Amino acid sequence: VGLLQVDKGSVKYSQLFHVFLPLAMSKIVVNGSPCGRPVPSSVQNGCRPLCSIDTAIAGKLCAWHVGALIIGQAGGRYITLQRFFARQAGQEMSGNLNSWPERRSLRGRSSIVAFLCSCALLSSLTLAGEPTPYGEYFFRLGESSPDARAIPEAMAGPAPSALQDSEGYQRQLSLLEGQGGPYADSLAEPLADLARLHRQGGDVKQAQQAYQRALHVVRINEGLYSEQQIPILKELFELYRLTGDMATLDARYDYYFRLYGSGQPPYTPVRLGAALEYLRWQREALRLKLDENETQRLLALYKLNEEILQGVQADPEVDLGSYRELVLSQLRNLYLLENLYEPRDDIKGVSPSSRVTAAAWGEEQDTNQHRLEIFQRKALANGRQLLEDLIARTPPDEPEVLAAAYLELADWNQWNDRRTEALAAYSQVEKVLQDAGRADLLQQWLGQPVELPANGAFWQPRQLAPGATPVVVQARYDVTATGRADNIEATAISSENEGKARRVRRNLDQTRFRPRIVNGEPEAELQIMRDYEVLN
Repeated sequence: VGLLQVDKGSVKYSQLFHVFLPLAMSKIVVNGSPCGRPVPSSVQNGCRPLCSIDTAIAGKLCAWHVGALIIGQAGGRYITLQRFFARQAGQEMSGNLNSWPERRSLRGRSSIVAFLCSCALLSSLTLAGEPTPYGEYFFRLGESSPDARAIPEAMAGPAPSALQDSEGYQRQLSLLEGQGGPYADSLAEPLADLARLHRQGGDVKQAQQAYQRALHVVRINEGLYSEQQIPILKELFELYRLTGDMATLDARYDYYFRLYGSGQPPYTPVRLGAALEYLRWQREALRLKLDENETQRLLALYKLNEEILQGVQADPEVDLGSYRELVLSQLRNLYLLENLYEPRDDIKGVSPSSRVTAAAWGEEQDTNQHRLEIFQRKALANGRQLLEDLIARTPPDEPEVLAAAYLELADWNQWNDRRTEALAAYSQVEKVLQDAGRADLLQQWLGQPVELPANGAFWQPRQLAPGATPVVVQARYDVTATGRADNIEATAISSENEGKARRVRRNLDQTRFRPRIVNGEPEAELQIMRDYEVLN
């Protein structure tokens, strides 16, 4: 199985294994070094089950080399495995590039043949590349996501009225200090108001000082772990975000998480709220690409969410809402894990019959990367299990919550091209909402195609440069019953952004959609018109 990388129309091998697959295709095109493996007897004898192969050998390579998924490159027709399937197949095959462990070959070979031969039997072969991480490059105009923080309003210069208000706050603070001393409890609120005023006026330094002093007053009077400081901390976070001081913001989130229990029991609402906000920030940091190497943060995020979720599952005192939020948090992590992390493909130095271990990955492949690839291979199954457990825990007398869990399961399967399983879950959404008499919610969720993922896992707003206007692309397209865009037209509002419009068109072509569902069946939707904002 070869996992192909496609870049600007070129096809290049990044991983290579040996397997002969009799497939219907007009060409097999492979680039690489000679392998020396004998041509399969089925090709030598002219026996080609199911179909014929016009070009079985390209260059010096043999027909054992087959790749993964694109159509229309260089006028040819290519079959490619999607990355998750190629990864699963690769797990069945260990060893060097030109080695095949015989004791493992049969199961891996038969499963791949069964999958790809079913594709060959289709009269019209639908080929799917990697799904677009919707929200990373473009999103629907006016859309928002609970997983991304909105961009704070830009700070303006100080207005005369603001200066007068500032003097008024200073007089009030002096009066309160005279009555109760420099740490009087009554100082916290006017100090926070003064900080907001400085922020509005554009004085970052004075705003930070006022927020810090307000925090100090709260801690002295209420204690280090007081809940009263949470609103002040969050406003201070927004100030760091506004000024672009992401390193300080990252450190502040670490402090905030440690302050409220580090995800450990007892699982009070305050502690769980702090843990969920910290996990959300870690995803934001990954989307913002704060780290040169994302591996460590991604692995830590996944493991931390898993550990907190396990603790909450075992605690009968935790309410369903908190448990649900942790499940959906981990599901967003799995979306990122499937898309952000790119495993290395040059596994070397492994004997044909041995298991691939962390030590066998070479000096450049550390243990964290190996662990992430293991998590990535299991991502689809783990996501399903999380959501199925959530469904099992949700009482039937909460139909909206139950239907929402089925919807997440359906979307997860749909994004991973598991359409049969997705349709079964969408049908459950329809049934639960119909039984509950929620036709309005049914229309909102399943009445029109929706770009996936719909949970904002990849969406991260960016602050525009001063004087800049958003780049908006108008798109018209159909969405098939299988949830794929077709007949796509994309035009930029401004002609100077036509290049970005073409990129939106390419991204829409690989975007997975939740299809419109009518009476338990997916239906195509024609001539959809939507405006998208492009993220620079």
